[in-house]
Amino acid sequence: MRYILIAVITAACAGAGCARYEYDVVSPQQAVGHAGTRGDHTFALDPLEYRLRTVDNRLVVRVYNPTNENVTLLGGHSAAVDPEGQSHPLITQTIAPGGSFIKLIIPPPRPRIYGGGPTFGVGVGAGFGHVHHSHDHCHGVAYDPFDDWDWPSDHGPQYLTVYDDNDTVFWDWKGEGEARLSLSYARGGAERDDAARGPTFAHELVIRRVRTK
Repeated sequence: MRYILIAVITAACAGAGCARYEYDVVSPQQAVGHAGTRGDHTFALDPLEYRLRTVDNRLVVRVYNPTNENVTLLGGHSAAVDPEGQSHPLITQTIAPGGSFIKLIIPPPRPRIYGGGPTFGVGVGAGFGHVHHSHDHCHGVAYDPFDDWDWPSDHGPQYLTVYDDNDTVFWDWKGEGEARLSLSYARGGAERDDAARGPTFAHELVIRRVRTK
């Protein structure tokens, strides 16, 4: 397994003028519309409700369950198909009844950490003082994690993205193009609980990424 650590400077995006993207749902017909940054694009695909919005160049999909029974997204039978045609697995999630929801982020952000100060850890990889999640940023600079012996006090947090070439859950969407969400659901139990699982159904969304800047 190969990991690459890349440091991301928080303010770099504003200075370099990054491209901005939003998303259009182009299929099915009853779901067609624009998911921008200022409000949700909402539609219903029986028996669920979808609310889509662009956040930090990614599409946030919230799937609501208005029924009176559990509905489970079957990750092993669902996929996000990127613009290159590669299928990426999704995670099994159960949506409780009564209007609760699950969240999908397209493309899914990779795990991120940042260092809050100079520390030294013994073990696999490099250790930093505090671990936090962060949002995606457009630009970054290479950073040597071993060059941490004299960390200046005025440095801001250094954001690090962890890459695993063998993990197809995480993927990048570069530029414009179309992707597809193939979502399989079951009423009742979870994916591996066949005895509790009720009838299955599927929804498929075709999503286009469009540049706005």
